Amino acid sequence: MSKPYWVSGPPGTGKTHIYIKDLYKEYLDKGVMWNKIVILSHTVNAAAEILKAIKELPQLENIPENALEEQICTIHSYFRAESAKKNRKKYDKIEHDKFCTDNPVMKKWIFHEKKSWDKHPLYTFVSEKHGRRCTSREMWLRNQDTYKKQGFSNVEILKELEKKYGEHREKNKKVSFEDMLDNFISDETKIPDDIDVLIVDEGQDCNKPQVEALLKAGTKVPEGNFIFVGDRDQEIYNYSGSHTQFFIELEKNYLIKNLSKGLRCGKTINTICKNIINPQRKRLNLPEKNWTPAVDVIGKHYWIPDIQRPNKNLDILLDKIFNTKETFLFTYRGNPTDTHTSGLLQKYGIDYRIVSQYSHGKRIDFVSRDILRCFNTWDNFYKDKVTLDQIKEYWPYLPSKTFKVYGKGNVTKAFNDVINGSYNIKQLYEMGLVVEEALKQKSFIESIKNKERQKLEPKVPYIKKVLKNHGIEKKPRVEHDNIHKVKGLTYDNVIVNLSNYRIIERDESERLAYTAYSRGRMDCWSIASECFKSTHRESSLGGVQHDRERIFSLPSSRGEEKLEKFIRGLDREVWGEHSYFYEKEEKDDEQRNV
Repeated sequence: MSKPYWVSGPPGTGKTHIYIKDLYKEYLDKGVMWNKIVILSHTVNAAAEILKAIKELPQLENIPENALEEQICTIHSYFRAESAKKNRKKYDKIEHDKFCTDNPVMKKWIFHEKKSWDKHPLYTFVSEKHGRRCTSREMWLRNQDTYKKQGFSNVEILKELEKKYGEHREKNKKVSFEDMLDNFISDETKIPDDIDVLIVDEGQDCNKPQVEALLKAGTKVPEGNFIFVGDRDQEIYNYSGSHTQFFIELEKNYLIKNLSKGLRCGKTINTICKNIINPQRKRLNLPEKNWTPAVDVIGKHYWIPDIQRPNKNLDILLDKIFNTKETFLFTYRGNPTDTHTSGLLQKYGIDYRIVSQYSHGKRIDFVSRDILRCFNTWDNFYKDKVTLDQIKEYWPYLPSKTFKVYGKGNVTKAFNDVINGSYNIKQLYEMGLVVEEALKQKSFIESIKNKERQKLEPKVPYIKKVLKNHGIEKKPRVEHDNIHKVKGLTYDNVIVNLSNYRIIERDESERLAYTAYSRGRMDCWSIASECFKSTHRESSLGGVQHDRERIFSLPSSRGEEKLEKFIRGLDREVWGEHSYFYEKEEKDDEQRNV
């Protein structure tokens, strides 16, 4: 069996976008054929980024457009393709609906309809149990309070339904992702002999079955060509069974390269991340983690003791959001901090979106660009004139009875035949395109369909604030989501809520904090207001609040201190009412942050 090796890439060292691309090119230059190199990742986005980077290599310019997609894909996709060769199709929503019909108890369990069907408690239970390689009872004992809230009264109900779920898949020749892995692992005749190089991105996120499958897939890979790339300290999927011990041993004994040149995190964030994670590495007898900060990026850290009350550092954050073009990430452990974050952003009229909310492969804005433009131009539609393109944007939201022409094709034809410039609603009425009733609806929210109105009415005050504060930008510069969903992403600034409502083991909590802060390039903020009123380290993410003095003990620059003093000495009127540089004593500032 080929021995796997480990390449350690701390946050922002280019392990995914640069190192893997360079390694791929190196193998091509050595004469390895492109169809013998397999690169696997955990997420569709990460795989797409790698694929995009590698397609840019001049050696691949004559390769067919989709030829690389079977070689560079997710772990899931790779083993699904193996199952497809045996005429086993994926268990999907259609099969889910059939299974629910045959087993009505599935519908009785508490399940948020907004979530995808595959997030049903049964599938979550089966997946996490499989990832940990544990029994149903062991899994039950780990999270029985959660399962009871979801409608499981005891483990026997779970086991019975799990059994029926397996029988349903077997009868209909369907496979889950868990089946795909297990079928591959158990098939003694299936040992790939067409892989000369096997690279696994974000290796630390692999659970036990994934590691087993990958080790088997790499059996005949030439020595030295089987490589896991990742950051052991960003292993944050313990709940789904990530194989922590395997990667600790891999790093200890089979480390072949340590990427040490930082390309993302500035000096401040770089130092904070080291201060969070190195004590844990010491406990695990691993060498201290050390990588350079990004060149010419320093950044600052700001402490927000109470996000519900006005304070200097919150002013700094808001000032920067409204008056720069930089990007911002708010991140946290999970519920209920997500609603607190949304509430804060809506309160101040900050244009934003949630990272994990997608539609047709694209992230969804909290308020779409189309809606913002409609709100922004509607007054002109009545009072002045708007362009043809703007008028057409109203059409999806307006009742068909408002217009004498409806339907995309008819609208386009009518407008192209009649309108050559800018028009208002009165002129459209005179042209016979709009009914008289439409002239009475003076606001966009009054004019739209009832269904759309119900969705938008609660957002109207927020929309007005956004238009006033931001205008209509190409896309929101502010995003938020829990730490698990933002892993691998990069922003100019990161805001970390330290609340830890679900007590977890110390090591995992530290890795979450380390991953969270390392999403940023320049400035970072720590929100402490929602932490438990306790001095125990478990009450805040990674023990950051408890160890604040050590973690945020940052090297200062004499030049920065002089600039700060100078700015503080300027007249408040120079900076405006909401400026964060008030003429206050250092002592006052310290007291506010206690």
